[in-house]
Amino acid sequence: MNTRQPAPDVTVIVPTYQEAESLPGLLDRLEAVRAGGVALNVLIVDDDSQDGTEAVIAEMDRDWVRLLTRREDRGLSSAVLCGIQEATGEWCVVMDADLSHPPEVIPDFLAALRGDADFVVGSRYVPGGSTEDGWGVLRWINSKVATVMARPFTTVRDPMSGFLGFSRTLIDDSDVLDPVGYKIGLELIVKGECRHVEEVPIHFSTRRHGQSKLSLRVQLQYLNHIVRLARWKYPRLSSFLPFAMVGVSGIGIYVLLLWILELVSGGTLGQDLQIIIAIVGAMFWNFTFDRWLAFWYARKQPFLPQLLGFLAVCSIPVIVNFLITRWLVGDDYVSPAAGAIGAFAGSVVGVVFNWLVMRSFIFRRSESSSGN
Repeated sequence: MNTRQPAPDVTVIVPTYQEAESLPGLLDRLEAVRAGGVALNVLIVDDDSQDGTEAVIAEMDRDWVRLLTRREDRGLSSAVLCGIQEATGEWCVVMDADLSHPPEVIPDFLAALRGDADFVVGSRYVPGGSTEDGWGVLRWINSKVATVMARPFTTVRDPMSGFLGFSRTLIDDSDVLDPVGYKIGLELIVKGECRHVEEVPIHFSTRRHGQSKLSLRVQLQYLNHIVRLARWKYPRLSSFLPFAMVGVSGIGIYVLLLWILELVSGGTLGQDLQIIIAIVGAMFWNFTFDRWLAFWYARKQPFLPQLLGFLAVCSIPVIVNFLITRWLVGDDYVSPAAGAIGAFAGSVVGVVFNWLVMRSFIFRRSESSSGN
């Protein structure tokens, strides 16, 4: 008699780190989904939590649950990729272990995937979706800002969702995946070139056990991820746009420094000296972030020649900035905005000229430069 179990339709991938308390409740709810007719197995990819996760899985003794413990190359995104590679079902569903994602909507995911969707997102921000009270203003703002930052890549309303569904073969057809941080979904949508992403409404619950993994480090990783995706999706603009954005931020730094110098010095510093100090401060600000964001490929090249070349190239718009600011400072009506006007005029003069000269002579791309 052949007792071999049929291959599952779905592999539910659950990346974990110190989520042992949440796992029994999650697996009980997934068992109810199985009882409802969904052939699924569960792959828990744990980053060596050492919190009793292995004992919990062994005690529950579910033959459709497999634990993969990683002791190297840790991180949520890489855990998901590892899970996809180990998956056995036709479809993959990725979800958090903390009970924030409702397993009960997995049948809706499958219905969409068997239709014409090539990617499914469990969404808080479509009609029928919701978020449990208790998030707090800062977390809400963080979610909205992160969503806006993802808008150049997708029209999905909840691209930050970690509740995802897709074909197991998606990564076979994707360009080189190189996710940073905790938002693997955006990476898969963009580099998998998913054309039809369907959002299934969910109620996002607040975690019942453990602590949130959302930290300043994770937020900075997300910013880095956005920059990498921009370089991949918009290669022709991946240098100029950050350069222009840094230039805009430099205007703010210049105006801020002028205001601080006037406030601190109480008029003891001459106007010319204040303007010069503010210009130099803004130039160092721009150099630092241009080297990091706009000309990332040249960061391993010698620092001092780049700095001196940067300052030299910037001298033309700087002179324009200085002259206009100095001219307007004497006008009682325009004086409060003199710094902003001068900086704006200098930026308009310099943004294209500076970028072209710096890309060609100061931050040249070498053959060994990487795209990241």
